Amino acid sequence: MLTETVAGRTYDYTHNVGRGSQSGMGFNWPNALTFADDGTIYITNRGSESISNVGWNRTGVGQRISKVTIGDNWGEEEFLGEFSRYGNGDGQMIWPAGIASSNGEVFVSDEWLNRVTVFDKDDKFVRSFDTVQAGDGETNGAAGIAIAADGTIYVSDSRSHQVRMFKNDGTFISSFGSQGVSDGQFDGPWGITVDHDGKVYVADFGNHRVQKFSADGKFELQIGRPGNKRGELTNPTDVAVDSEGDIYVCDWSKNAWDRGRVHIFTAEGQFLTSLVGDAQQLSQWAQMTVDANADYAKRRREVRSTEPEWTFAQPTAVEWDSANNRLMVADTQRSRVQIYKKQSGYLIPQLNL
Repeated sequence: MLTETVAGRTYDYTHNVGRGSQSGMGFNWPNALTFADDGTIYITNRGSESISNVGWNRTGVGQRISKVTIGDNWGEEEFLGEFSRYGNGDGQMIWPAGIASSNGEVFVSDEWLNRVTVFDKDDKFVRSFDTVQAGDGETNGAAGIAIAADGTIYVSDSRSHQVRMFKNDGTFISSFGSQGVSDGQFDGPWGITVDHDGKVYVADFGNHRVQKFSADGKFELQIGRPGNKRGELTNPTDVAVDSEGDIYVCDWSKNAWDRGRVHIFTAEGQFLTSLVGDAQQLSQWAQMTVDANADYAKRRREVRSTEPEWTFAQPTAVEWDSANNRLMVADTQRSRVQIYKKQSGYLIPQLNL
């Protein structure tokens, strides 16, 4: 489906994957995703803990990592399983915030434990390292994580308002940033990514912008500005960059009339267009649930329009799938991923003004 066309680019919505699930096949508030070299997609879930008749059952069924493959079309996805659970032991998580993959390993940042946990391709715990360093103070919250081609690991800290850099084994290198509104300062930095040139992009949540840095943390460019219009940002949570340099900003938004968008900018920071969500068809897994329950099917037939569920609901993460030239958006409150395919050089004069 041709969804958006601008400046020689089209973004075709293809399908969505997922459904709410406390266990088994599905997602539970997906909040970050990454791609392994073999095409496997890892998705962190941040769902609530379950409640039993004796109070809180701290099983943390939402705090897990899902593994899926996603095909080109509806129904071609495959749920491969899940791993990790709620807790502070080796290989466990309390508040997963970001996820990245490198050389067959998966790295997960934990905002509560202030650590990064590393798993191998078989989902086994390998090692972990603390993100807080001596002298950092008591207020910290490890958020986004990204890994450069040279192996440098970048972890944003939303509560100490900085980005920390580590070697692959967790050895601390340096940090940059402080709280403030000036260039190079942050207010609750969240999602982070590294482009093919080694440039670092940080979603500056509280300052309603994205900032671009050199590999060693020198400020280079601001993308976006505060506001509620198209191309303006209200609490950006994540950022991704494609192979052509286009920048995708996941905008959480706190307005009742705007449940979140993904804004697209050029490499120079010029606004191009926005995506608002286009899931006109249920995902395969959600459709299976409806088909298996006659009451579900009746209730869906009775609604006047399903249009309200097409759009994003506070999306939290964006990731660029280089192998397939497509964008994936973690549509968090709807427990699904919406997928857009990009085509370049698509010229229709009346649509490319």
